[in-house]
Amino acid sequence: MGIDPRVHGRIKNRKPPMGKITRMKKPKTIMHIDMDAFFASIEQRDNPLLRGKPVIVGGTLESRGVVSTCSYEARVYGVHSAMPIREALRKCPQGIFIEGNGAKYVSTSRQLMKILLRFTPRVEPVSIDEAFLDISGARRLYGTEENLARLIKTTIRRELGLTATIGVAPNKIMAKIASDLKKPDGLTIVRDNEIESKIYPLPVSAMWGVGKRTVPVLKKLGITTIGDLARTPEGTLKKWFGKNGIVLVRMAKGKIDSPVLSSSEVPDEKSIGHEHTFSRDIDDFEKLTGELRLLAQLVGRRMRKQGFVGKRITLKYRYENFETHTHQMTLLVSTNLDDIIYFSARKLLQERFPQGRKIRLLGISVSLLSRQGEDLFLPLSFFDEKQIEKRKKLSSSLDQLKDHYGEMIILNASILELR
Repeated sequence: MGIDPRVHGRIKNRKPPMGKITRMKKPKTIMHIDMDAFFASIEQRDNPLLRGKPVIVGGTLESRGVVSTCSYEARVYGVHSAMPIREALRKCPQGIFIEGNGAKYVSTSRQLMKILLRFTPRVEPVSIDEAFLDISGARRLYGTEENLARLIKTTIRRELGLTATIGVAPNKIMAKIASDLKKPDGLTIVRDNEIESKIYPLPVSAMWGVGKRTVPVLKKLGITTIGDLARTPEGTLKKWFGKNGIVLVRMAKGKIDSPVLSSSEVPDEKSIGHEHTFSRDIDDFEKLTGELRLLAQLVGRRMRKQGFVGKRITLKYRYENFETHTHQMTLLVSTNLDDIIYFSARKLLQERFPQGRKIRLLGISVSLLSRQGEDLFLPLSFFDEKQIEKRKKLSSSLDQLKDHYGEMIILNASILELR
């Protein structure tokens, strides 16, 4: 029995009802690339005698520095980044301690980013050794996400002589978690319908943004896995963490995400910053971090005064020969608190601390600004909600004192030591 052409015509020519047209949101595929023990791997690559041995980069045994990174052979002994060199020696007396070569690491990082840009223009560096890639369009050229990921890994190994671990997922948070699952030289793909089976069973500490202070509180609430967290009513966590509790649940569900911004897509917004040229060049890490704390206070105070919060922290330093470098870190959420700005800048300096070279200028700036109140969620890995509120009140009180008595009326002890 055929279709009556009159009926077919009426169906075919029927106009859609007037009203709002809802477009289906295209699913995204995000890749997180994390280089394996970056600094130590570069040293092992360039010196075959170091391969297979516990290499610790960050300073000599006589220095007061901290571990920048270490090889996986050293991690077996409990050595990790940010650990004091002396403690690393105690844990791994057979370790090979290297001051490191900041210029070489930065050069290799630039080569890495150029490689990634061959595969997609949407590359957002997170730090010197990791980046997010939006491969939503690029994956079609290579058949599957796995094909593309393996090609990138092969290219990095062939051209840089290094290994990378890759996580692929529908958003940044899940991609970051995925890249932590199989290290080193791993690849984990988590599709949208696999989040519950692959991500939910993981301990809640595996989630990006959940720090040591948060885990014990969640454990008291019976939340030990990411799945537990995702299934917890938002209101329950809001009672304990305030606004951050809501963010935490939505992150666990994979419902919070931010776009991967290439350098050409980053808005040309104003920044707020401070820099200081020393009366004498400095090569002491502790003195430099003390100066960073003062700069962070100056920047945070100006931001609060002008009613801004910002996401991108930029560290600037200039060597004694006037060679200047800048490095950036983009936070998940905006802030104008001194401590968050300081810890971010300190991490950037620690990753690139140029052992044996003197610094004559140091600076911090914050960009990607928005008006205060638009985006005030802060990473739980730094402070919990109560601590954040205390710091806001403290910052407000200190700002008032400085308005009356001057910028230097109250200083942190580490800053006083410099003065």
